[in-house]
This record gives sequence, structure tokens and C-alpha cells, in this order.
Amino acid sequence: MNLDLPTLMVMQSFALGCTGVVLLVIWSQQQKTPALGLWGVANVIAAAGILSMMFGVTLRQPAWPIIGGILMIFQSGLMWRAARTFASKNAPLVLVSLGPAVVVFANVVPAFQGGVGAALSLIVGAGYFLAAATALWLDRKERLAARWPLIVLTIVQAGFYLIGAYSTLSGATSQDGVPSIMSLYGLIYFESIVFALGSSIFIFALVKERSEAASMTAARTDSLTGIANRAAFLENAGRLLERCRRDRTPVSVMTFDLDRFKAVNDRYGHAVGDAVIRKFCEIVTAALRPNDVFGRMGGEEFAVVLPGSSIEAACARAERIRDSFAVDCRFIRNHQVNATVSGGVSVSVNAEQTLDGLLEYSDVALYSAKTEGRNRIKRADQPKTEGSPSNVFRVA
Repeated sequence: MNLDLPTLMVMQSFALGCTGVVLLVIWSQQQKTPALGLWGVANVIAAAGILSMMFGVTLRQPAWPIIGGILMIFQSGLMWRAARTFASKNAPLVLVSLGPAVVVFANVVPAFQGGVGAALSLIVGAGYFLAAATALWLDRKERLAARWPLIVLTIVQAGFYLIGAYSTLSGATSQDGVPSIMSLYGLIYFESIVFALGSSIFIFALVKERSEAASMTAARTDSLTGIANRAAFLENAGRLLERCRRDRTPVSVMTFDLDRFKAVNDRYGHAVGDAVIRKFCEIVTAALRPNDVFGRMGGEEFAVVLPGSSIEAACARAERIRDSFAVDCRFIRNHQVNATVSGGVSVSVNAEQTLDGLLEYSDVALYSAKTEGRNRIKRADQPKTEGSPSNVFRVA
């Protein structure tokens, strides 16, 4: 079989249709990702558009290419909407419909009919693709590897559309017959097959990558407060301690425990108790630096690691947190709760100290604060010799 342009157009239509159906099937199973559905619909519409254009060039019926051009522009508009939706940005349908309206206008007004109208359609399509690539690029703070090949493919698609528009306006591409397979339009159809397959693969990979990242984040995040859970805190704090050990900088550890929290839950209900915990996390988060590590160790217990901080600075910060919490939690949801917090602070005194050891020291100081009446911060002045906290340190 000779590979002529109509055959190539059938191949392109088949590729677009298959990828579109696959994306729609995937979307039907996870409808929280509308970008997949939009991209799939765009490919199915483009498949119909390519078939319409093929009928036009083979049957020499002028209505078919117009229909095909409208559908192809609709594809690029939907892909722009999919990119904006993926980036959680608004993409009004009226703007998606604007491109096809331009194509209709270009084929109604005599001055735009023929090559000018075809070139205008390609320019509008290129604009949509460039806008889609821009939307994906602006959302790059979310580090997803599949984003970049998708951006490149979309920009290349826009580039071929613009080259096709130039070729049409310059008269290099005839509008009266079937273009040659080796013509610029033949190259555009080859490139479009690559774009159909590649973009579908990478939009699916992009959605899957985000889903996996979200699942990983959820597994490492406390669902009530949004801060790191125990496992994530220990992992992040361990890395931070190792870095400080290499840099020979001190590390301070603060542990907190909300005072009489069970009584708060029993008297006012779990909704108020949850509000107290969230308020404490808001206060601590506002008091921390970007490099500090904060996590919920379980229940009403929390821990903070402060790199490069002396024990005096850590105690001062813990006192500010304790004071702010006592003030802000006098009343919670119209209940006079008068919630307070106790804390313990320790600091690394040699290069051999581990995170577990520092947490243990600060915990002993914390329970000393509890024993002495709560609503206070105690510091652990541990000596430079290693050993059990109960044997080698005192509480100041």
C-alpha cells in the first residue's frame, strides 16, 4: 500500500481516536481528574476533524474541510482547558468556543475564505497550544517530571501550526488539490501523530504522578492538623540532625504536651478538642523558621527540631509558644477552655548524640514541667557524657 496523504490522515485519525478512548476509559475510573477526560474528548473530536478534512481533500467537497477545521480548533481549545484545569485555574467554555467561532467567521466572510481562512485557523490553534504550554509551565512549582515533555510536545505542535500558517499564506501549500505526502502539510500530519500518542502518554503520566505524590503526602501528614506525622517528623528531623552534625552546628529539640487534654475532650467534646489541637499547631507554625521541623508525635504530643539554635533561644521560643497558646485558647467555640501546654527543651552537646536521645532528654524535662504544676517550660541541662537521661542530666 502506498503511503499517500489521505492514508496518513486515516492513520492520524485512528491514533487520535484510540488515545482519546483510552483516556476517557481511564477518566471514567477516576473522575476526580477532569484533565484526563478533557484531553480524551479533545482527541476524539480531533479524530473526527481529521476524517472530515480527509473527505474534503479526496472528495473535493469544500464543506468537509470547514467542519474539520472547526473540530481541530475545538481540540486545541479543549487541551488548553485541560491544562488550565490541571493547574487548578479557571478556563471558561466561552474562550474554548471562541476559536471555532473564528473559523466559522473566516469561512463566512469572503475576504478570509481560502488560504487566509485556513491560515487563520492554524494561528488560532497555535495560540491555544501555546496557552496550554504556558499554563503547565506556570504550575511548575509542583515538581512532576512528566510536565516537561508534555510542555515540549505542546510547543512543538504550536510551532508546526505556525509553520503551516506561514506556508499557506505564502502560497507554498495549494488549497485546490491533495497536498503531497512530502509537503509541509505531510510533515504536519506526521508530527501530529507523534503529538497524539506522546501527549496522551504524558498527560496520563502527569495525572498519575500527581496522584502518587498526593498519596505519599497523605501518608506523611497528620490528617487533623496538616503537619508532619510521627514517621515523617522522625525522618525529616533525622536528616536535619545529620546535616547539623556535619556542619558542627547545635540542634535544639522542643517537646510539648497539652495539659489535661483528656479533660477538655470529656467536658467540651472532641470537636472542641480538635480545635484546640489545630490552634496549637497554628501558633507553633507561625513561630517557626522555614528550616525548623515540626510534627505530631501522637495524641496531644508534639515535637520541634530547631537547627542552629542554642538552648537559650529554644527556651525563649518555647515560652512564646506557651504564652500565646494560653492567651488564644482561653475561649474556643464559645467555651471557656483555658487550655495550656507544657514543654521540655534539650540541645545537642556532642557530635554523637542521636535524635532519640535528644527527644528523651526533652521528654524528661517536659514531665518535670508537668510534675511542677503544668503550663511551663523546663530545660534539660545534660552533661557532655553519654548515658541514660535519668542518670546524667538535671532539669533546670
